[in-house]
Amino acid sequence: MASDTELWRGTDYGWWLAADTSGAVGASLIAFAVPLMMLATTGSSAAATTTESVCVVVQAVLGLAGGVIQDRYDRRTLMLIWGASGVVLSAVAAAAVMLFGNAPKTSGHGVNGANAPAFGGPYAHVLPIALLGIVVLFSVRDGLLENTSNAMLRGVVPDEQLPHAMALNDARDSTVTLAGGPLGGLLMTVGHAVPFLTSAVLSVLSMVSAWRIRRYWKRATVDDSGHSGNADDAADDAIDVSGAITAAPRWRDALDGMIWLLRDRFQRHLIIAATMVTGASNAFLLLTALDISQGGSQLISAGFINAASAVGMLLGALMASQLVNRVPGGVLVGVMFALLAAGFTGAALVPSMVGKAIFMACSVLALPAGNAVLGGLSNTLVGKDKLGRVGAGSMVLQYGAYGVAVALAGWGMQTIGYGPTCLILATVLVAAAAYALTMRSLITLPTPDRWAEHIQRWSIAQF
Repeated sequence: MASDTELWRGTDYGWWLAADTSGAVGASLIAFAVPLMMLATTGSSAAATTTESVCVVVQAVLGLAGGVIQDRYDRRTLMLIWGASGVVLSAVAAAAVMLFGNAPKTSGHGVNGANAPAFGGPYAHVLPIALLGIVVLFSVRDGLLENTSNAMLRGVVPDEQLPHAMALNDARDSTVTLAGGPLGGLLMTVGHAVPFLTSAVLSVLSMVSAWRIRRYWKRATVDDSGHSGNADDAADDAIDVSGAITAAPRWRDALDGMIWLLRDRFQRHLIIAATMVTGASNAFLLLTALDISQGGSQLISAGFINAASAVGMLLGALMASQLVNRVPGGVLVGVMFALLAAGFTGAALVPSMVGKAIFMACSVLALPAGNAVLGGLSNTLVGKDKLGRVGAGSMVLQYGAYGVAVALAGWGMQTIGYGPTCLILATVLVAAAAYALTMRSLITLPTPDRWAEHIQRWSIAQF
C-alpha cells in the first residue's frame, strides 16, 4: 500500500498514465475501425490485412529515427506534439469518411449487415484510397513519436517501482483492449466517422494530461559530442555517457538500440522469441475479427474476440504486481511463453468462437507478470538517455514481424482458409516458446531484488 501511495502521490505517474491511456484508447478505436472499413469497401480480407501491414512497416522503419528524436529532445514536448497531431489526423479521417463514405440510405451490404449504413454514394470508391493515405500518416506520426511515453516512464517512476508500474500499465492495456473492440463496434453502428471523432477528443485529453507532467527526467543540454546534462537528476549524468550519442554517422546513431539488442546473446535470444510472439498472436487476433465480420456477424461481436484476451490480461494484471516480487522472474516468463503457445494452439483447433475466446483468455493470464519482469529488467539494463533508441529497435523488429505475419496471414486466409492459417500461426507460437525456454539465463532469472547479482553472473550486457 505504501508503494502505491508513493507511486501515485510521490510522482507524476498519474498524469503520465492519463496521457498514455487517452492516446491508447484513441489508437485502439482507429485500429479496430480501419481494417473493417477496408474490408467493407473492397470486399477483400487481403486488402484489409495489406493495409495494416503497410502501416506497420512504415511505423517500424520510421521508429529508428523516432528513437533518436526521443533521446535528443524533451519527451513531454514530444508527447504534446503527438497528441496535437492525433487531433488533426483524426479530424481529417472523420471528414473523409463523412465526405466519401456516406450512403444515401441504409443497406444490408455494409460491414455490419442490416444494422449499419452501407458505404455508398458517388465517391465511395475513393474512401479506401483516402483511408490508406490517412492511416499511413498516422503510422508516420506513431513511428516518430508513439514510443515517447514508454521512454519517458522510467524518468517519471523510480527504478525500484518500475515492475509495479508496468503491472499497472498491463492492467490498463487490458482494460483498453477489453473496451476498445466493443466500443469501436458500437461507435461504428452510430456512424462510421464516430470512432475518428472520439479519437480526436481523446487526443485533446492526452495533450492536457501530458502538459500537467512536471516531475520527470529530461535532458537539459546536448553538446556537440552528444553528451548530456540532466536538470532533474545530476547523478544520472554518469549513466554510461561515454557510449551515448557520439560523432558517429546519424544512421549508426539511429541503429544503436537495435544493434545492442542483436549483439548481446541474452537480448538477441529474447527479441527473436518476442518478435515471433508479437507477429503470430496479433495476426491471429486480426484474422479472427475479420473472419467474424466477413461472416456477417455484428461489429460488436467482432470486437469481443479481442475483449476475450483482454479479460485474461486483466485477471493476470490484478495478480502481477504481487507475483513479480515473490515468484522468480524466470518462472513467470517461462509460464508466460508456455501459456501463449498452449492457448493459441487450442484456439486454432477449437471450431466454436466461444471455445476460441476461452482459450485466448487463458493464453494471456501470465502475460502481465511476464511483461513486468522483462520490462523492468530491460529498463535496469538501459540508461535513461538511450531508452528511445532501444525502444525503437525493439519496435522495428517486433512490428516488422507483425507486418510480415499480417500480410502472409491475409494471403493465407484467402487461399487456404481461416482455420489452416491460424493453425500455422499457433505453430509459430509453439516454436517461440520452445526457443525461449532453452535459454538458461532467462528461466533462472530471480526476483527483482537479486537482479544485479544475476546480471553479473550471466554477463548480461548493459547499454
